[in-house]
Amino acid sequence: MPSYFLILPTLLFLHFHHICAIILSSGSGELAQVQNGSTIMWKLDTEISHIEMHDTPLQFPESAQTTNVISYKGHSTHARGHRHHFRNVYGILVLIGWGTMLPIGAIIARYCRTLPWMCNEWYSCHIFFQTLGYILGTIGWCIGLWLHHSSEKLASKTQRTLSIISFTLINVQMLSICMRPNKKAGYCKCWNICHHVLGYAILGIVIANIFTGLHNQSQAEKLKWSYVAIVGVLALVVVILEILKWKSTIMQKFVRLTNTMFTNSP
Repeated sequence: MPSYFLILPTLLFLHFHHICAIILSSGSGELAQVQNGSTIMWKLDTEISHIEMHDTPLQFPESAQTTNVISYKGHSTHARGHRHHFRNVYGILVLIGWGTMLPIGAIIARYCRTLPWMCNEWYSCHIFFQTLGYILGTIGWCIGLWLHHSSEKLASKTQRTLSIISFTLINVQMLSICMRPNKKAGYCKCWNICHHVLGYAILGIVIANIFTGLHNQSQAEKLKWSYVAIVGVLALVVVILEILKWKSTIMQKFVRLTNTMFTNSP
């Protein structure tokens, strides 16, 4: 009876090795006829050595995959570099076009018509700076719109809202310039008031839009302080011209009042 208990595990062991040998040999395309334990061990050694011989070629797919990953990373880095370049172009165009040229055009329209300096070509200069600023800023805005479609993290929700409002109001303002009425028209004064109010509102929204969008630029600090310097210079010019304008207005009123007093005196 105990001999049967010894024979049964031996048979199970041999049967298990027989199955393993068949599986291993079937991987090479042939089935081995296992007859005894020595044949099993020989087959196992042969298949193990066969696997070890193919150990090095099995690494080629991994190396090929690594090469593809490196190539993909290089392509991604190249695309990111182009996007980085367009982001800088977008910021600079909007900053120069909408943020600098439009205010200069508004300054010319306010201070070069009569007081403090009278320039006969003020309207042509005003239209030139407004048109140039509109073109540059619109090109930059279109680049920013394209970048936003490629990456939604480029701009915040506030900056996108201000950008859309600025673009809409600037287009309305440019359209109103093309529809400017004749000075003899009865609604010319109303048009001038709406045009001025809308222009000042656009300047405020554009400046807020630029400062909001500069946080998303790669050289945010440099661009921010550059635009702070531009706005500071424009503000200083406006203050000086406003003082000169009020001074000239007061002097003209004083001279007119003096002449009237001397004219009416007996």
